[in-house]
Amino acid sequence: MKKILFATVTIGLMLSNCMAVNAQHEKGKIQIDLYHGLPQHTGILFRAISSVTVDETVEIKTLGNLGLRFQYYLAPKFALGIDANYTNRSATINYTLTGFEEKIQQTVIRAMLRTSWEFVKSGGFEMNWNNSIGLRNASWNWSATDPDLTINTDWNGGVPIAFRSALGFRYMFTENVGLNLEVGVLGGALLNGGLTIAL
Repeated sequence: MKKILFATVTIGLMLSNCMAVNAQHEKGKIQIDLYHGLPQHTGILFRAISSVTVDETVEIKTLGNLGLRFQYYLAPKFALGIDANYTNRSATINYTLTGFEEKIQQTVIRAMLRTSWEFVKSGGFEMNWNNSIGLRNASWNWSATDPDLTINTDWNGGVPIAFRSALGFRYMFTENVGLNLEVGVLGGALLNGGLTIAL
């Protein structure tokens, strides 16, 4: 009798959890992803250090790609939302023979309209195909202690349009909390992942 009661309760809890997780894909539901991207591309900074010699040292720092995704389900398994991400990278070049220093810093911000189609669903696991398009703002600052150094006018912020196409994975541990992972091209890092919150 105890075994039957235990089995009944266990099955009931499993079904309850499955129904709760599936409910996250219903019309009107909201999901929020917090993520960090890898690898940390240095982008334009590669151009800044391409002519560095053995008598010069370079220190590169990066923050991000840090991102926030928000999506609202317009229909079961189809969501519309926003994907925004931020990257800051800098390079400091020390000229050991002269003692001069050169600094270059670039900040990239993207804000994109995003569609997401959930095409695989099994318990708490899901796969989705996402496409995003929006704006990209890339600003940079340059400074040098050597008065004879001049700015390279070829450096610029690049194309102001952001686009991304990606394959996403998500696993929901509970009705409201899970983990996300995404592999994509353009519009951010090649790989990103983090925390999912469902409302």
